[in-house]
This record gives sequence, structure tokens and C-alpha cells, in this order.
Amino acid sequence: MSMQRKDGTMSMRIICAIFFLVFTSLYLYKYQSDILAVTQHVLSNGATHYNKVIGTILITLSLWLVQIAVHAASKLNHRAHALTYIPSLLLLAVLTDVSPHLAIGNYLGVWLWLFPLLMVLYVGVVWFFKQLESMEPVSLSFGLFSRLTWVNLLQMLIMALVVCGIGCSDTVFHCRMRMESDLLKGDYVAAARVGKHVEETDSSLTMLRILALTKTNSLCERLFEYPLTGGSDAMFPNGTSVKVMMLPEDSIYANFGVVFKEKLRPLTYLQFVNKSKYTNKVSKDWLLCAYLLDCNLDQFVKTLPSYYQVTQPLPKAFREALVLYNHLRKKPKIIYRESTMDADYEDFKKAYYLSSDPTARISNVKDNFGTTYWFYYLTHAATHPVRSV
Repeated sequence: MSMQRKDGTMSMRIICAIFFLVFTSLYLYKYQSDILAVTQHVLSNGATHYNKVIGTILITLSLWLVQIAVHAASKLNHRAHALTYIPSLLLLAVLTDVSPHLAIGNYLGVWLWLFPLLMVLYVGVVWFFKQLESMEPVSLSFGLFSRLTWVNLLQMLIMALVVCGIGCSDTVFHCRMRMESDLLKGDYVAAARVGKHVEETDSSLTMLRILALTKTNSLCERLFEYPLTGGSDAMFPNGTSVKVMMLPEDSIYANFGVVFKEKLRPLTYLQFVNKSKYTNKVSKDWLLCAYLLDCNLDQFVKTLPSYYQVTQPLPKAFREALVLYNHLRKKPKIIYRESTMDADYEDFKKAYYLSSDPTARISNVKDNFGTTYWFYYLTHAATHPVRSV
């Protein structure tokens, strides 16, 4: 091999290595750090904690060493050089292919047998391309802009996209783990910002949002600015549809000072706490929000005067609920008027009735009123029938 050809392939290999190191580092640090944190937490039973900086460096360097070893063994230096990164990138994909139902016994899943099988096939592929390498014509183009470089970079890009496709891309799960990480660090403001404009949600994410807003003293002001689901049943963990994976459950109940051995439904628990010596501002706000989450306006109005003076300034969610209640009830038990909010509600109704199609009606009000309790009630009232408590 001529010195020119050696220099040309060396440039290509350096560029491929830079691509790999940059992609792997960003993928681990910016996208999958919270997923790796919960993976380490679950697999170690909470005994160890993931550090995103150290973890990113160690994993990236380890995978690079795997590639160096594969290259040393295969000597693939030309158009198929990028294939020496397959084991490293596949390991990266396996490492981040984490399910929201992660447990010690199911972490690897199908990879337990699929990865060894793919490695056997990979050996055959490497052997095949090694035989072709000797038949490749000598290229007169070398360096950064050579065809050799771009062919390998294209392969690297395709493999990077495959990694992104295999790794955990569940938006809601990412939001949940980001929030749990922020809550564990005590960064409640950051936790409250996570996924605010992401429409997908689940009951576990709803619970974490309620907790984060409580910690920032903005629960009753901002709760219904977020996508929510699950009603009041989503306010506390139940181990199935509502759960935490890193955050201790006790940290949630610590706001109320009492935990029962037998789990109660959130609404029942909050009603009990507010009749006991443990009642506090948080428990009162949570109970009122529980009624609103269940679209139970009558019970909300019945309870509100016990905790707040209705004639005094109220949080945004409570004001919106009272305005809605006064428009829905012919004989409201509390007469509430606020000129600006009443005008906004009239605009809400006008936008809603612009169309006779149910889907179009929702779309008409979403842009301007999607962060109001009125929109929440409109989209959830049918799924949360009023309960008689």
C-alpha cells in the first residue's frame, strides 16, 4: 500500500472516530442520561447512582475501545471501515433500550439471545467484506472530501439512526425520569418545566407534576396549564398505573405527615387527612384540586369556603372553576363574578360553538384556552362522572 493510500485511509478513520465519539457523547449526555439513571437505580436496587458526566465518559471510551479491538482484529480500512463500529453501536443501542416497565429480571429481554446471534452474523459479514477489500480499485481521491470518507460517513449516519430507533424514545417516560431526577436533586423549578408543552402524558407524569407544582407553591395557580390524565386517582402512587421508579414514595407522603400501611384511594386519603390533626395548607389544596381533577364542581364549591375566603383573591384554577360553575348551575351556591374572566369564558364559548363537529370544537378552543380549567373540564368531564362523597 502506498504512503498516499495510508494517509487517505487514516484521514477517513479519524473522521469516523470523531463522528462516533461526538454522537455517542451527545446521545448519552443529552438524551439518555435519565434513562441510564433509572436503569442503574433499578438494577442496583437503589444502592448506586448514575453520574451523567462520568457515565458518559466511561461508556463512550469503553465502546471506543471495543471498536479499536474490532478494527485491530478485522483490519477493515476502506469502504467497509465503518462496519468496525457495529458492535460498539449495537451495545449502545442495547444499553439504552429500556422499557418503562423495567425490572431486574427483564432488562436485557430479547437481547439476551439476539445480541450473540447478531455477533455471529457480524463475523461472517466482516469476513465477506475483507475478501472484497483486496479487489477494490485504488482510489485517486483521499482526505476529508474523498469518496471513501463520505461512503463511510454515510454508513456511520445510518448506524446512528438505527441506534436512535432502538434506544428508548418514549417521550412520556423520558419526561418522568427527568422530573424524578430533578425532584431528587431538589430542583423543583426545573422539574415543573419538564414536558409542559408535550401533549402526551400518563398518570405517573400527572402525579409528578402535582408534586413539582406543590414544591414551587404554584399548584392551584398552574395545575391545569399542563396535560393531565387519571383524575384524582393519579395524585398518589398505586404501584401499577401510578408509580415512581427512583423517587421514594415517602417523599410524597411527607407533605401530609401520615402514611397508612394499606393504600387508600387518593381522594379518601385526602379527606381523612383534612379531618385529622395532620391537616395543612398542602392537604387542603390537594383535596380541592382532587375535586377539580374529577370534574366534581359541586363538591369543590361546597369545600372551598372552609379553606379560602371566596371574597379574597383566589388562585387561577379556583377562579376559573368558580366562573365555570356559575355558568353551568342555574342556582349556584356561591355567586362569583370576575369581569375579565367572565369575558374570557364568553370568548371560550363562542370559539367552541363556531363548529358543530366535536373534534373541530376542541381544536377551536385549544390554542387560546388549552391552559385553562375550562378546557380540562371540557375534555375530561365525560370520563370523570361526578361522585357523591
